[in-house]
Amino acid sequence: MKNTAKGIGWGALALITCPCHLVLILPLLAGTALGGYLAEYQTITWVVLGLLFIYSFYMAWKKLDHSDNEHTKKEDKKKSSLDCCSPQPFKK
Repeated sequence: MKNTAKGIGWGALALITCPCHLVLILPLLAGTALGGYLAEYQTITWVVLGLLFIYSFYMAWKKLDHSDNEHTKKEDKKKSSLDCCSPQPFKK
């Protein structure tokens, strides 16, 4: 549960910092000191937001990916041992 909440938080940060959303963020911040800084230094802004986007997207993917979870591995092992259609080895 905690990893899911963290993953959603990282995903929200990735959504906000996506460089393609910069054209939407700049007009919203127009007239503020932060908006003036972002407009003046657009190259630095693109690079920093791009790196932050990549990192936050990776962290969201890592937190929301449950395929390597120990609980999932145990359930998969239990399901495979109870599978009626899988071939059973011959016992001598």
